[in-house]
Amino acid sequence: MNAPLSTLELKTIPNDPPPDFKLIDFQRKSTVINFNTHVGPLYAKFGEKGTRDEFVMGLRVQPYMCNPAGTLHGGMLMTVADLVGGMGATTLAGIRGKFVPTVSMTFDFVAPARQGDWVEGRLELVRATRSLLFSHIYLTVGDTKVLRASCIVKVPSGDGWLADQGRAAKEQE
Repeated sequence: MNAPLSTLELKTIPNDPPPDFKLIDFQRKSTVINFNTHVGPLYAKFGEKGTRDEFVMGLRVQPYMCNPAGTLHGGMLMTVADLVGGMGATTLAGIRGKFVPTVSMTFDFVAPARQGDWVEGRLELVRATRSLLFSHIYLTVGDTKVLRASCIVKVPSGDGWLADQGRAAKEQE
């Protein structure tokens, strides 16, 4: 018989990110809690422009991120790839301060990541237009690819989602 949820213990292991990785603060002093604040903890490091380490996202696979088979849940893999797709593409394209919504993504699950593994996500920016960023994303454990994804994100014109947020707030008044 399964234990009631109130008696279950949330087990974690030390995150121990490699050097130069910094915790991503999705909250950014906001009082609004959104989906990204529940994911992770996730880390990022920024390397030299034009290198494969220009933007790298990482995470330590925690027990609560795993599926019943004890491997990193596919939904978590896809979420991390989506975040790499937006944050990595804007970093490589030199776009700052804009939220870029995902237009399309495809995923290939290549190998499992297990509890305790350090997973890294890197992005290759394939093409950048005025309104779209096209990329390939790889999540790896060491030299082993665990997920491959293709991603297209929309670069909003003007203030983009900030303008939409303002309109939504006025509509609620």
